[in-house]
Amino acid sequence: MSENSTGHHAQTPNSAGAAATPRQRVLNDRYELGDLIGRGGMADVWRGRDLLLGRDVAVKILRSDLARDPIFQARFRREAKAVAGLNDPAIVAVFDTGDTDIQMPGELNTLKVPFIVMEFVSGHTLKERLQGGPLPAQDAVNATLGVLAALTSSHAQSIVHRDIKPANVMITNAGAVKVMDFGIARALADSAATMTQTQAVVGTAQYLSPEQARGESVDERSDIYSAGCLLFELLTGRPPFIGDSPVSVAYQHVGEQPPLASQFNPSVTPQLDAVLAMALTKDRTKRIQTAGEFASLLRAAQRGEMPMQATQATSVITPAQEQTQAMASLAPAALAASAAAAAPATGGFGTIPEDASHEDDFFSSDVDQAQEVRDAKKRRTITWIVSLVLLALVVAGAVLVFNWAQAEAERTARVPVPQVVGKTLPEAQTAFQEAQLSVIKVEEVFNDEVAKGLVIDTTPGAGTEVLKTSEVLVQVSKGSDTVKIPANLAGKSEAEARQTLTDLGLVVADQTEDVDSEKIPQGDVVSTNPKLGATVKLGSTVTLQISKGRVEIPKDLVGKSEADARQALTDLKLTVGTSTSKDSPEPAGKVLSVSPTGGTSVAPGSTVTLTVSSGQVVMPNVLNMQEAEATNLLKGDEYKLNVQSVSVQRDGVAAGTVVGQSVTAGGKVTAGSIVSIEVVAQQETQAPPTDATEPSDGEPEAQDPDNND
Repeated sequence: MSENSTGHHAQTPNSAGAAATPRQRVLNDRYELGDLIGRGGMADVWRGRDLLLGRDVAVKILRSDLARDPIFQARFRREAKAVAGLNDPAIVAVFDTGDTDIQMPGELNTLKVPFIVMEFVSGHTLKERLQGGPLPAQDAVNATLGVLAALTSSHAQSIVHRDIKPANVMITNAGAVKVMDFGIARALADSAATMTQTQAVVGTAQYLSPEQARGESVDERSDIYSAGCLLFELLTGRPPFIGDSPVSVAYQHVGEQPPLASQFNPSVTPQLDAVLAMALTKDRTKRIQTAGEFASLLRAAQRGEMPMQATQATSVITPAQEQTQAMASLAPAALAASAAAAAPATGGFGTIPEDASHEDDFFSSDVDQAQEVRDAKKRRTITWIVSLVLLALVVAGAVLVFNWAQAEAERTARVPVPQVVGKTLPEAQTAFQEAQLSVIKVEEVFNDEVAKGLVIDTTPGAGTEVLKTSEVLVQVSKGSDTVKIPANLAGKSEAEARQTLTDLGLVVADQTEDVDSEKIPQGDVVSTNPKLGATVKLGSTVTLQISKGRVEIPKDLVGKSEADARQALTDLKLTVGTSTSKDSPEPAGKVLSVSPTGGTSVAPGSTVTLTVSSGQVVMPNVLNMQEAEATNLLKGDEYKLNVQSVSVQRDGVAAGTVVGQSVTAGGKVTAGSIVSIEVVAQQETQAPPTDATEPSDGEPEAQDPDNND
């Protein structure tokens, strides 16, 4: 497994399958789901909240592309129950398990799948720590001791982890070691998946035990081997075996001896080299047998003590070396036999003595010579056999050398990086396979110009000649890193809006903004900040603006007719109370004021009171005013009356003085109506008429100031 089950770390973007979307945001009426925090080969991991106990948890839900497989579901549940029995501080705890409905991508139907509630751990994985280079030897050993403590506990319960690697080991913020993903790897390993099915499993090939690589059954000693690979990488910054494909790495696990860690890190002591060699022994019967034994050997190495098997473990002879040694041991005898066969005979049938005086001696030794002939034949036979053996060994050695030379030539061969820019990732992988190169690392990045799923660039670049074993980085576009906030969120519930924005890759702020809305019911979304329809970066924080269920009284009601004002308020679902009439020069029925005043926010259905004009004004007292003053007053905004002046004669009263008014002061008169005022005229110089009691022609009769007619 490759998911970071319990931390807050984002997971690789290349995990197979789409994320399963839980239909319920609260599982079992207890576990509230938050953000998706991890993806792996078998499950999606969500941050959650235990509402009952008030604590953060991690909720692991079976991956959607495996959700239809009843075998995976059964194994997921079975392993969850088994791991729940592990109670060790070095193992991520399992709290609960259950089922939930998920929405299958691109489908309307839902599917019931299992989930596991686990301990939420804040910290970082050893994989993340290794990005900064190898660990100090003391830190590496201490981290491994924590892993071995977890394995001791799990092995006691007959649970084999099967996937010990840096990505599955967390170091908490407090410095404690936490081993993740117990049991899930067992379910995945028991499936029909191959090593090349997913990138998560491919990565695990670097930590496979030889028996795992051969497809044999595994036991606790397989975890010991993987823990040895882990310690090697913590000390050196690289795993023991590196290849251009998972198959080549697996082959090395089976057939090649690991290098010494001190070759890559001179600070590694011979004692640690010895312990690592014992942990990485191919034959599991000769390997360190238990996690406790491994831990004891590490502590002894820290004290400078050399393990008993150190000499044997650190002086392993390779098959090639064994062959070379065998040939070397046989060479002297073979050469001697060859020399004997080539030398002339000195006492046999090959030479007759020249001295005739020794004839008797010659014939008397026939028996001895016959024996010598038999011995010579035997020596020649042995010589031929040895020569043939030597020849076979020489041929075998030549074949080995030839094969080695071919392998070396293949290893050092250089090929150009193919041009894959603009291709899909599967197309790029095919091109690399044809070029006898392997894509070791795929990096997904945002790009506004290259469509999602297409290759942006490679490192090294296209056309560059590299070794066949070289790692090539392929950058694949994740598409644009921007997204548009949907304009149709207005009127949706808060929960619906949150889910929609989360699915788009945006972060929704926990706190909302309460706003007034004339049309949106209380509790529903009015708008967002940034605004609806705005284009923002993926991962941006969006704040929801939620309707308070209040209505703002319009500010433009004053000056409208009463009927129009009432209609406007009714449309806003407000109640209009009995209108109050007020004397005013404004036309009758015109709104003079509103209570509460315009711009005030009130609850729907609240009562609003209108004050409207009666259209009448109270006549002021203009007597004794000058005509101009009285006229301006009556025509002004306060009264808005039409004034008609009537000239009259009054002795002793200055000309222009108002001495009468058609409407008595205090009386009401309709605004805009005509009122008359009597104004003293200028005295004429001619003699007054003889009959003072008769008014002259055209001169109005003086009115009684108190007469309102």
